[in-house]
Amino acid sequence: MPHHRSTQADVAALAGVSQATVSIVLSGHTPKGVRISDATRNRVLEALRITGYSANPVAQRLAGGKNQLLGVFTYEKTFPRGGRDFYGAFLNGIEEAAEQLGVDMLLFTSARVVDGRRRLAGDGWQRLGIADGCLLLGQQEDREELQHLLDTNYPFVFIGKRETDKHLLPYVGADYVTATARQVDRLAALGHTRIAYAGVQSDDQSTRDRVDGYRDAMTAKGLAPRFLDLRDAARGTGEIVESGVTAVLLAPENDPDEIVDAFEARGLAVPRDVSVVLLGQPHLPPRRGRRWSGFSVPREEMGARALVLLSRIVHQDAEPTRRSPVRPSAALRLTDADYHQIIDCPDVEGDTVALAPSLTRPFERNPS
Repeated sequence: MPHHRSTQADVAALAGVSQATVSIVLSGHTPKGVRISDATRNRVLEALRITGYSANPVAQRLAGGKNQLLGVFTYEKTFPRGGRDFYGAFLNGIEEAAEQLGVDMLLFTSARVVDGRRRLAGDGWQRLGIADGCLLLGQQEDREELQHLLDTNYPFVFIGKRETDKHLLPYVGADYVTATARQVDRLAALGHTRIAYAGVQSDDQSTRDRVDGYRDAMTAKGLAPRFLDLRDAARGTGEIVESGVTAVLLAPENDPDEIVDAFEARGLAVPRDVSVVLLGQPHLPPRRGRRWSGFSVPREEMGARALVLLSRIVHQDAEPTRRSPVRPSAALRLTDADYHQIIDCPDVEGDTVALAPSLTRPFERNPS
């Protein structure tokens, strides 16, 4: 039998007062010219205890004009399936920052997923209005939707570098360009001259940044860029052997353990014959416990800093409150650097990088 949810009318009837009196007691603020005796207030509080009534926090906040609610919208499904956990670290950072800022978070999940991507079109715009602002996460965003948010001045921050024609879109991203270039420098310092980039050539911003970092670093060293597609691991590793490549930069969509298995099937060992560097955490968790060399993406820091930025955008014209420690003075005067934050990706030493084979053995595999 369903349990009846108590209402303000139930509380008012039990206490023998009006619903307006119950509302005033719940708010904790007595309007000017209104007097509620201690006895009446105590009767209302006792009725609240007996009925177990709990106010609708969204309705209370909307009535007060300040929700203290911020949202998170993800273009792909949020929670991991098949071992994939793209969003977990971002959400950890968001939660930590939300606790410190004293705000509650809403996860928008009702938008239908079509071809692996959610869209805000339809009633999604109205749903966002529940929150004061929203964080956006996703590998494949809708550019028209982002422009609509900009045009309507809805407060939002994208987690991940994003660019628009007028560079107005606020984001907190990772510095994939510099981090990828450092991996080329690391391998070149170990004598590698045939360094390949293995990854799908897609149009998303993070892929473009990684490719730009790789190509620029190779060109600066007078080395020829080589691009491989390792979705078919056996075929791709065969191409590596035939071309004489001695080091591979793996984009995160690759399964590094599968690549190592394909190398070993050809009698090659990592890192003795081929050095392997990961350009960020792989989408699938490693199975062998190998310590991969490369760089990591500071996802928790990105999530936390994005929420702080969003809070500053939302509150930059508001007075500070006990629940919102960010003050609207100099701390809220946002600059271009605030709106477009890029965070360094720390290197991971690992054990999958070694000297080029030509420096440790008197032969070189099939030089091209």
